[in-house]
Amino acid sequence: MIVHKAFYRETTQTTLLVTVTFLVLYVVVSLVKLLSEAASGEFPAHIVFALLGLELLKNLAMILPLTVFIGLLLTFARWYRDSEITVLAACGVGLARLLRPTFVWVAAVSVLVASIAFYLAPMAALVLHKIKLENTSAYAAGVVPGRFTSTRNGRAMFYVERVGHHGRLYNIFVSNVQSGKSGVLMAQRGYEYRNPHTGAHYLVLLNGRRYQGVPGQANYRVLRYGTYALRLKRRPFSPKPATRDEIPTLTLLASSSPRAIAQWQWRLAQPLSLFILAPLALVFAYTDTRRGAFAPLFAAILAYFAYANLLSIANALLASGQEASWLGLWWVHGLFAGLAATLFLRRARGRPLVPRLAMRR
Repeated sequence: MIVHKAFYRETTQTTLLVTVTFLVLYVVVSLVKLLSEAASGEFPAHIVFALLGLELLKNLAMILPLTVFIGLLLTFARWYRDSEITVLAACGVGLARLLRPTFVWVAAVSVLVASIAFYLAPMAALVLHKIKLENTSAYAAGVVPGRFTSTRNGRAMFYVERVGHHGRLYNIFVSNVQSGKSGVLMAQRGYEYRNPHTGAHYLVLLNGRRYQGVPGQANYRVLRYGTYALRLKRRPFSPKPATRDEIPTLTLLASSSPRAIAQWQWRLAQPLSLFILAPLALVFAYTDTRRGAFAPLFAAILAYFAYANLLSIANALLASGQEASWLGLWWVHGLFAGLAATLFLRRARGRPLVPRLAMRR
C-alpha cells in the first residue's frame, strides 16, 4: 500500500535523524566526562575513545525507545499539520488502520533493540569493566600533576610535577614501604612499562635516588640509580561479572534471585516499551490549530518520562525484594498499555482525551 510505504520511509528517516542528534549529544556529554576523569588520573587518556564507544553501546538500548517515540511523534504530527490524516480519514483510512503499519515498523525496530539489550549491551559492559581494570595501576593511572596522591591501598604516596607525551612522568617523588622499611624514591623521569613475556607492569624511574631506613634513626641508606623499576600490582580481572549490567541474559534467566529477575525484566522492557509507546505517539501527535502544536508534544514527553520513571522505581523495588517477582515490572506495562488503548480509542472515535473537557464544551 502506498500509504504504508510513505509511512515507513518518512518514519525511518525522521527517527534516524532524531537518533543521530541524541547520539551526538550523548557522545559530547560523555566525552567531556571521560576526558575530565582521564585528566584527574582515573585512567590513561589513550583509552578514552574506546571507553566512549563501549559506553555508547552499553546505553544504546535505553536511548532508542525515546528516539523511536519522538520519531513517530514528529512523523504523525506533520501528517496532522498538513491535513494528510484528514485526507486519509476521508478515504476510509482511519487511525485504526494506521496502527498496523506502525506496529510492523516498531516490531522491526524492536528486534534491533532486543539484540542490543540482551546481548550487545552486557558484552559491552563486561569489556568496559575489563579495560578499566587493565588500564588502572597503583601509580600511573592515578597521577594528578602537581598534587600528592595516595595509592588505593594507602601504602604509598607519590607526586609528579608534570605528565608529558605518551604518559612520560617528570620530577617524581614516591614514598612507600618495602620489606617493612620506609623508603623515598626521587627521579627526574619515569614511565610505565609492561613486560611482553610475563605481562607484569612496572613503573620505571630514571636518574634518581632512593633513601631507605627507619624514621627517627640516622642509619638511612642512600642509593643512586640510573634505572629503578617498581612492580605495579593491578587488580586482577575476574571473568565473573561485577554488576548486573555485565551478566549475560541466559545466566539471568537461570537465576531465581530478585536482582537477576529485575535485570532481565529491565532488559525486556526496552523492546517491549516500543509497542506501548507507538499508540501513544499516534494519540499525542494530534495537532489542534486553536491550541497550538506544542501542548500535545509536551504531554507526550511527560507521558514517556512517567513511564520510564515508574519502570525504574519498579525495577528498584523488585531488585531489593520489596516487590513480588510475579508482579515485577508488569504492572507498569499493564498500566500504560491500558492508558494507551483507552486514549487511542477515544482519539480514533473523535472524542477528547479527557471526558471532562467534552462537558465544558
